[in-house]
Amino acid sequence: MSRVINESKSEEIILPSIRTPGPIKIWKTVDGFKTIGGESKPVKIVLQEIPEDRYQDILDHMAAYFVIDEPCCVSLNLKDDSMAVKDLVNIWKIILKQGLSVGAFVDDPKGGKPEIAGANIIGFEIKDDDRSLDNYKIQSSTAKRLVEPVLKLCKEAKIYEHFNTDRYMFAFGLSVEPSYRGHNLGAHILHAREDIGREYKISVTATPFSSAISQKSAARCGFEVLLSRDYDQILDEEGKEIFPNIKFKTFKVMGKRLN
Repeated sequence: MSRVINESKSEEIILPSIRTPGPIKIWKTVDGFKTIGGESKPVKIVLQEIPEDRYQDILDHMAAYFVIDEPCCVSLNLKDDSMAVKDLVNIWKIILKQGLSVGAFVDDPKGGKPEIAGANIIGFEIKDDDRSLDNYKIQSSTAKRLVEPVLKLCKEAKIYEHFNTDRYMFAFGLSVEPSYRGHNLGAHILHAREDIGREYKISVTATPFSSAISQKSAARCGFEVLLSRDYDQILDEEGKEIFPNIKFKTFKVMGKRLN
């Protein structure tokens, strides 16, 4: 998460891959609701791997919703820094190529492209492997202010040591489209990691959770707290709060042994 140069050079960055070429895997279909004008109607939502021809749509979804909603992004007003948004899009693009990310899709009754109800950008990391996001440089100071403390806190959580593993599945953003919120779709997306872990023999997942809402959802999905830090104790080199006026009290890194 720390050296994406620009959108063109991001194409040259390759992370370790565990997924072999083949048909897109469908993890599960869940019951959901779409709310329009105050009226909710039931829909079937398919949780699946993301086809390459939908990568750009997923990137657009994340840029439209995650950047606006995620508490740390909101604290830094990241949405108004176009270079910072581009940095995040580059990072998501790199991780998407590992093939583990989850898309939540709803079929279009008119036969068009399935609508994106949500997405989770999921990656795979191997201990001491140079093909790590740690090696990449971010251009925007705003994006660097977001990513570097998150990376640091994930390292402090000692994920490898806690689970006695040399590899784990991480995530860099989960977002649900507003009209599909309020019906546990985020939890369903989190649960999909069980299927991913089983399929690709990944026994551990760990992720930073920045809000009390996502932390409660993760706890219900069996995640345990590996590190907890109050936001007013996450400081820069000058001793100033990195995420001022954030509306939640605590940042947590949470993990789970799969299967």
